[in-house]
Amino acid sequence: MSDSKPPHRTSSYARLKEKLVRNPSELNQKKDWDRPDTPQAIVEHAVKGGARTFILAYGVRAGVNLCLYLLRVIRKQAVLAGILNASFKSLDALRFGAMFGSFSFLWKLMNNGLRHYRGKEDRLNGMIAGAIAGLSILFEKKERRVDIAQQMFVRSLQALYNAGKERDIVNIKNGDALLFAITCGQVLYGYTMNPQSLPPDFHRFMVGAAKVPTELLHYNNLNVRGLPIDPAAVLDSVQKYRATPHALEVVKKLPVYPEVVPCEVIHPWIDGCNNTFIERFTKVFKMMMPVPAKMIGKTTLATIKSGVFLASFVSIYQYQICGHRNLVKAGITTYNSKFIYWAAGFICSYIAIFFEDKKRRTELALYVLPKALKSFYEICYQRRLIIRIPHFEVMMGSFAMGVIMSFYQDEPDVLSSFVRRIMYQFFQAN
Repeated sequence: MSDSKPPHRTSSYARLKEKLVRNPSELNQKKDWDRPDTPQAIVEHAVKGGARTFILAYGVRAGVNLCLYLLRVIRKQAVLAGILNASFKSLDALRFGAMFGSFSFLWKLMNNGLRHYRGKEDRLNGMIAGAIAGLSILFEKKERRVDIAQQMFVRSLQALYNAGKERDIVNIKNGDALLFAITCGQVLYGYTMNPQSLPPDFHRFMVGAAKVPTELLHYNNLNVRGLPIDPAAVLDSVQKYRATPHALEVVKKLPVYPEVVPCEVIHPWIDGCNNTFIERFTKVFKMMMPVPAKMIGKTTLATIKSGVFLASFVSIYQYQICGHRNLVKAGITTYNSKFIYWAAGFICSYIAIFFEDKKRRTELALYVLPKALKSFYEICYQRRLIIRIPHFEVMMGSFAMGVIMSFYQDEPDVLSSFVRRIMYQFFQAN
């Protein structure tokens, strides 16, 4: 056995220096790494950092606005004369820059201030400084604050999970797939039973991918809740979507209170659930391909995997719903509950996610998680199980940034590489 001392955990500051400086032996000679050690130096350091971050964030947002506006000009949807107002004079760019700049200023000021006052640097400094700096989210508009706070919250949960995994406290096999399945169960429940609980743009994407029109989903929603449907209105709706003669015949015989809304209402343009599965898979897969099908051999493996993932997700979900209707039709069951749609969402997503590249599974789960949380929150609020808390998104963002910055301060490896890169580009080391 060796007599050497056990290795100690180095701070994130030291690790950042080791990663970002090519020659670690030169660290002590680099003035850029010197810490401000007087109140005046701390304030100056924070002001410089905040100004740098504001300029960078403002420039990034203005640049994005510029590119988007140029696309509108090319499509003849806007005039070139308005490009400066739409990009560099944009209030959105100023808000974005102010949020990032003030965050950098407050984080550096509080973090170094606490280090100077307490005489030590630890995780607590980063947590308190991050939570206070998180208040900078107030510079953004209300709807943007909610989205940002949700994203930061799920990133903080990811960091906590990764930290627990490193310490052998928690380690769930295929945890990314399980999280994705749970969140998709909630999202697909919202999609079918309570579309108002989902963000409008996300709901439109789901409707476009699933290829089932919203009005046809609405009839199923009414039926599952035990409410009457208007057969004449259903007939009028399916006729607009090129209903087959068989579908028209079934819909004409539809009662006001059917046991279930039949498959002929859900996919009136094609007969047979097996044919629907093939059609849905093919169309969604083609939608994901960036090039025509004849050039499929030139697409990357990752793109193909993503196409198979989304096509499987949509088609398996649809097939389960059709399967339930066929069981009712055969007299095997009369069970028709809204929770069927949650269970079907869980199953199809858990199966489909394994077609996706392993590296993308966590990101997909974290992308869907905020939508699922919003849907769950809205449904609970509608049922008066919870109350709305004023500025809740600010508190959530502040808490999340406290967690994130505590890890960024002392244990950056538990943050995702994407978050770590973004944060260092904007905020650098403390």
